[in-house]
Amino acid sequence: YALFDKYFKKVGNCTSTSCPAGTGKDASHYLLSWYYAWGGATDTSAGWSWRIGSSHAHGGYQNPLAAYALANHASLKPKSATGAEDWAKSFQRQLEFYRWLQSDEGGIAGGATNSWAGRYTTPPSGTPTFYGMWYDEKPVCPDP
Repeated sequence: YALFDKYFKKVGNCTSTSCPAGTGKDASHYLLSWYYAWGGATDTSAGWSWRIGSSHAHGGYQNPLAAYALANHASLKPKSATGAEDWAKSFQRQLEFYRWLQSDEGGIAGGATNSWAGRYTTPPSGTPTFYGMWYDEKPVCPDP
């Protein structure tokens, strides 16, 4: 879930809560999102569970070394059909993300979001984009 939009909305210029859900992997930004968690009842008869994630990716939360290892080292490759391929794409995307976030002065700051203001609203005109996600200097703050 770390690589997908919080509500599995299609990644790229989603400016309304009525944006379509993604199909296949077009809801994946291939970046490590700000947060993701899951859990459920410890009582097996309770029958409930939950999952939550984020539509925001912060530069500081990326881990290209882990993505590289999960894509390339046999003992770490996921057993899922496309896991290693997904992590290989994530590795490349994370490196691109770092380059995109780097300022002329050398610092790397901020991130990108698929859900402007945490509500899939329209960002200010001229906001730079990364694979359709908008630059946000504080991509972790507005998520409701």
